[in-house]
This record gives sequence, structure tokens and C-alpha cells, in this order.
Amino acid sequence: DYYGFIELPADEIATVIADVSGKGVAAGLLMPYIEVALRMNAPLFPNTSDFLRTFNNVVCQVTSGSRFISLFYGKLCPQSSSLEYANAGHNPSLLIRADCDPHPLEKGGPVLGVLPGSNYETEKITLRPGDVLVLYTDGAVEAEDPAGEQYSTERLSKTVSLHLQQNASELIETIYASVIDFRKTTSLSDDLTFVLLKKL
Repeated sequence: DYYGFIELPADEIATVIADVSGKGVAAGLLMPYIEVALRMNAPLFPNTSDFLRTFNNVVCQVTSGSRFISLFYGKLCPQSSSLEYANAGHNPSLLIRADCDPHPLEKGGPVLGVLPGSNYETEKITLRPGDVLVLYTDGAVEAEDPAGEQYSTERLSKTVSLHLQQNASELIETIYASVIDFRKTTSLSDDLTFVLLKKL
């Protein structure tokens, strides 16, 4: 798993979460390269679609189709409280608001590293005070209890919705405790990665 924040021109900030297919040393060695490529290329592309299309071609060349990367890329503009995003085959991030159903951020395109020349749709959302944006990897929602039932996106959404008064750090702790309580063990079978943004 990878997550990071990248400073962009015009005081914007990119928020990224990603997951490389497979496990072990090979997948681990690929991620540092991906991080360097992200940080070098993201500031060069004002257009999110252009960036992901170009970045996908880079990943295709590096992996030769042997591995793929799911990635969520969000470009946050603090001045306008807006977020433009594209989802490259990753678990849809969740926009959670009080008294509203969770809004999964699904616009985008295929995973990176498989189809050169792929296009990626974008969506721009406006963040309101109290909104919580949850970025996560599959290890969170696919965590299983002793009976084999998965934690699920629905449980994640409900956990956050019930604790919207908490700040981002507190919410992370609440989610983690919820997953551990659900599994009935502190051991995890996969990485557990979350990024939370809360509009104050």
C-alpha cells in the first residue's frame, strides 16, 4: 500500500492512495519507483485526466503488464474547498456528510499498468464544513471476522457516520478499533491503510 501528499502549483495538494497487485519483495520494490514518478510528474500536469493518462503509460512501460496498480488521485484546492479526483480502479473513496448517504467517488478509469492510452474521467466536488473524505485500501473492507464475513464498505461508512464529531486523528483510531473488534484479533491478513480528510 502507498499513500502520500504532493504539493502542486497554485497552492493545491494532491492526495494519493494506491495498492500494487501481488505481495512480497517484487511488489515492495515497485512502490518506491511509483512514488518518485508520482512526485515528479504530478506537478507538471494541471489537468488530472492528462496526468493519469500519462502516468498510466509510464506504469505500463515499467511493468510490461506483469503488475498493475490501483490508485485514487485527488487534487485538493483549499481556497475553493474543492476536490477534483479520478479513480484508477481503486476502492472508491467515500465522501461522508451528516444526514446524507455516503457518496462513493467512482469516476475514473481502469487500473494503471494494463491498458496504454486509457482515458480517465474526473469529478469535482465541493467540501462543506463537517464533511469527511475517507481513502482506504482493500485490506480495510475485506478484513474478515472468524466466520469469514468481510468488514465491508457499509460498516466503514456507518462507523464514520456515527462519529462525525471526531477529528481526523480520532476517527482513524475509531475505525482501526472497529476493524480489530470485528476481526476478534489484532493480527491482520493484509495491509490496513486509511487517509482521512475533514473539512473544518
